[in-house]
Amino acid sequence: MKMTNNLCSTSCSSYSELPEPGFYLCSIKAGETFVLESGETNHLLFTRSGSFTISSIERNGYQVNASSVIFCSRMHSYTIVAEQNVELLIARFVVGNVTAEGETYRSIGAEMASISYEFAALPMVDIMDGFVRSVVLFLENNINVKAIHRAKLEEMFVIFRHFYSRQDYLRLFYSLFNNNISFRMLVINNAPNARNVEALARMCGHSLSHFKLLFSQHFDTTPYVWMQQHRAVEISALLGDISISLKSIIKKYGFTSHGHFSLFCRKFLGDTPRALRRRSHLLTSPVTIEDVKRNMERAQASMIKKAAENVGTAPRRRGRPRKDEVR
Repeated sequence: MKMTNNLCSTSCSSYSELPEPGFYLCSIKAGETFVLESGETNHLLFTRSGSFTISSIERNGYQVNASSVIFCSRMHSYTIVAEQNVELLIARFVVGNVTAEGETYRSIGAEMASISYEFAALPMVDIMDGFVRSVVLFLENNINVKAIHRAKLEEMFVIFRHFYSRQDYLRLFYSLFNNNISFRMLVINNAPNARNVEALARMCGHSLSHFKLLFSQHFDTTPYVWMQQHRAVEISALLGDISISLKSIIKKYGFTSHGHFSLFCRKFLGDTPRALRRRSHLLTSPVTIEDVKRNMERAQASMIKKAAENVGTAPRRRGRPRKDEVR
């Protein structure tokens, strides 16, 4: 059993350590077992060849054949047993662009009442089959460009939205749209598309005051700080991709100037954007939330130290001195 991506070869047991979001190739020999653990990411399994059974809390021993796709929620673990040699293309993502413009998870929830959910695969329509072959072509030629992974994920969701029936589409992603989704999952699913706390509250279907109250009950921080921390992780990944300009990052995240962006990076990532970009380790050791928290603690400690050093120091006068001050 072997899983490969365009960077290296690794065993399926270390699959959870692969970076996201992106696409990966996985080969499972007949009779072998591959366990997809629950965690922080969702998965779409595109079966290029072979067949396997998949079991989880949702369904036991469900058979998946070639030329089909099945969604695996990050909330559950899945055990895959290959009946024949299996070749998979796997899309791994935290939250995808599953909603069309103007839609939210909460607004789509009203449609879920008409959906009879069953964990099941969908056939790959012709355009999806062509899409899979195009992604495999990149991976097999070791083309590791983050922008391509992002663009292909976007293209994938466009195909799902426009070339599958609405019912099949909602049924496949049922666990993302389910109206009974927890508040914590609502926040995590909507946060990547929210510009600020007010927008996130609106996407989650709550007033700002009620949202802040619920947030304090589910997360150990304020919504503003939480969003800033996760934004820092996203920005660190973009800084690791030299094909993305600093100007485009500043525009994407709404920073008012290069100086504003630099202050943000110093506080949450520990250095200036240009210095961070020069560090090649961003490509191999992605920044985590815990890293961001430690940087915040160091920045806070530095501010406290500077404030203590300035205690008792007379403030410098501005402007020209008065005549009686001139010696």
